[in-house]
Amino acid sequence: MTITRGTTKGEAEQRPDERTVGERWILRAALGALAVLVLLAAVGRYNERSGGLLVLQEWFDRPLLFFTLALPLLLAVLFCIRWWVWLRVVLGICVMLAAVATVPLWIFMDSPTTTRTEAAPGQPDRRLVIQEQGWSMQSVEWVYVDEGSGLTARRWEIAYVGRPVASVGAAWVGPNRLEVTADGWARTVDLAADGRPLSPVDLG
Repeated sequence: MTITRGTTKGEAEQRPDERTVGERWILRAALGALAVLVLLAAVGRYNERSGGLLVLQEWFDRPLLFFTLALPLLLAVLFCIRWWVWLRVVLGICVMLAAVATVPLWIFMDSPTTTRTEAAPGQPDRRLVIQEQGWSMQSVEWVYVDEGSGLTARRWEIAYVGRPVASVGAAWVGPNRLEVTADGWARTVDLAADGRPLSPVDLG
């Protein structure tokens, strides 16, 4: 007759495939934090589009920041998951290399700089905004119109210039009309009642 001996609690805790209470808590917390980061990044990316909410874009459209914050969380997940040791080591090295790769991005990848802001004639809640970001030998510039104020303000993209140019300018020619200039070239852009450009300019 075969006698089956039950497994005691102490033996179960010694199994290599069993996580401790602390590891289970860390795993759940890390996965929850990663889910929150993905959700916030999606919100920021969605509002980065023309006409998105300005406050959500400024707060959450930060892919480099969220990626950097996600790296230690990924390491915590790898520490808690009971995979083959060599696979965990390889994935851990990949995460560490990704962390090292973010250092030059933080140093050399500057945020866009606002070079000019001007309210529309007779409409203080409608503002012309020009931003510039340097990329080595090339300068990238944007012309926006911010419509509204506070949490409901929306940013509309009027013009994008992604090539080397001598200068990019924009000026109000009326409360609902802008004139965009670049290297002697000029175009008039009319705005809808909500600030949306009827004919945006793209020189990318």
